[in-house]
Amino acid sequence: MDENNEARDDDVVVIEERDKRTYLYIIIASILSLALGGLVGSSLTAKKWQAHYDVVEQKYLSMVADQKAMAHKVKEKVADVDHEVKVKLESAIKENDTKHADIIKKLEQQIKELEKVNTSLEEKVTSQIDRLASAQKENVKLNRQADMQASMFERSREIFQKEFKVKQELDALEKERDSLHPRLQKLKKACDDYLSGTSWEAKSDSCDKQDESQSRLSQVEQMIRVHQMDLKQMKALSQNLGL
Repeated sequence: MDENNEARDDDVVVIEERDKRTYLYIIIASILSLALGGLVGSSLTAKKWQAHYDVVEQKYLSMVADQKAMAHKVKEKVADVDHEVKVKLESAIKENDTKHADIIKKLEQQIKELEKVNTSLEEKVTSQIDRLASAQKENVKLNRQADMQASMFERSREIFQKEFKVKQELDALEKERDSLHPRLQKLKKACDDYLSGTSWEAKSDSCDKQDESQSRLSQVEQMIRVHQMDLKQMKALSQNLGL
């Protein structure tokens, strides 16, 4: 950029020098005309014209020197401005990079913190899932135990009801058995008296009643044994159930 500015400055100086030379030539021509007119009109000497020409030429050279000095100052000023702009631009870029670096660093820190929080949440979720699975297993186990206990309770209730009923029936059978023994003895005696004809009070159906009572006694005793076996089995079942 400095070389382009310098080239443009040189072009400006050259153009201005050409314009000034043209202007100088016009002035010189005018002076020459005046001088010639003066020679003709007033008979001025050649030395006076030469002195005037020297003065004009000196002014021209001074103007050219001033123009070059001004062009050099402009070039230096442009160079200083370019350097200042370059420094400011580099400083702005550096400041911008620093700000971006700080922002990126903060964002990276936030990302790390979020990753930690995410990891913690994942661990909590995993822990909750494990607890939930354990609770579900425990719930299934408790439900199974409750079902078993309910089944055992129902089974126990049935056993107790059946045991109570069997005991009542057994008690009734034992009472009936106890009442049949003396009756059977009386009927046996009456039957024997009837068959031997030793008693007029003996009835003809005494033997039939004896047979009926004997049959009933056998049936009652058999039922007593069955009920006793049932009670024994229910007792063993109750012990197995932990009742």
